[in-house]
Amino acid sequence: MRRRGISAFVLVTSLVLMATAFLYSAVASNRSSAATPVAAHAATALLTPGDHLETLYLGGFTRYATVHVPPVATIAGRPLILVYPGAGSTMSSTISETDFEQVANQQGDIVAFLQGYADTWNEGAGHTPAEQAHVDDIAFTSAVLRKLNSLVAYNPKKVAATGISNGALMVEDLGCHLSSQISLIVPVEGEIPNAVSSTCTVPRPINIYEIHGTADPNIPYGGGHFNGVGGGTTVLSAPASVARWAHLDGCTPRLSTVHLNQTIIITKYSHCKGSVSVTLRSIVGGLHVWGNNIGQIVTQALGK
Repeated sequence: MRRRGISAFVLVTSLVLMATAFLYSAVASNRSSAATPVAAHAATALLTPGDHLETLYLGGFTRYATVHVPPVATIAGRPLILVYPGAGSTMSSTISETDFEQVANQQGDIVAFLQGYADTWNEGAGHTPAEQAHVDDIAFTSAVLRKLNSLVAYNPKKVAATGISNGALMVEDLGCHLSSQISLIVPVEGEIPNAVSSTCTVPRPINIYEIHGTADPNIPYGGGHFNGVGGGTTVLSAPASVARWAHLDGCTPRLSTVHLNQTIIITKYSHCKGSVSVTLRSIVGGLHVWGNNIGQIVTQALGK
């Protein structure tokens, strides 16, 4: 009887020790897997509806972008819109100043508001704080696109970049360097700078939808030098800017002009390589502002 009791005790003890070893092994295995890059990548989930602050470390600088995901269900082939504030403005102020998020909530687009270094961009022509710090905003944009590709679902063939003022000059420069990743640029109140125009090449045709007010007191509709953060720079006139893009896109000289109303005139080159189009939206009497319906305009331009 005593030997039977000892045997039973030994058996139970052995089972407990085996179970403990198994549990410890499983926990250790899970911890080890969680520490590997593969497990970390697998755990990355798509962003949920709302605004998300994303941080990137690039070229010795910490950079930021606010990504807006609309509440509507994921739409196949939905566009991505990159937004560049003007000098002295932030991504937060741009969200409140524009209708990008409201339109995105209706249409299902993804919108990313990018933050400039010291609230400026290195647009390849002027001497802004970003330029003086040797910030590479072309590389920053590429890094944002790579990160977003793992966070949200969007159509890489429907990516627009839009900006105002210094941000407009930034997207003009993007058109010259990232036409393989961006399908449309919408510069608002900022034509292509002379320095950028003279060296610009377009590996792939890109859609252009330029917007400029004829009474802009900051960056003249008629082009020339303007004073800005860091001294400003010299730009082509709005008509000459789109004509330059039409040449880069291999468009024929034929263009059409339509007066939508008393204040909006659309000038368009539509016979271009790659079936792209180059458009100038002239706002008669328009000033240096985004405009109330800029989100709607960009979304419509992307849909073409």
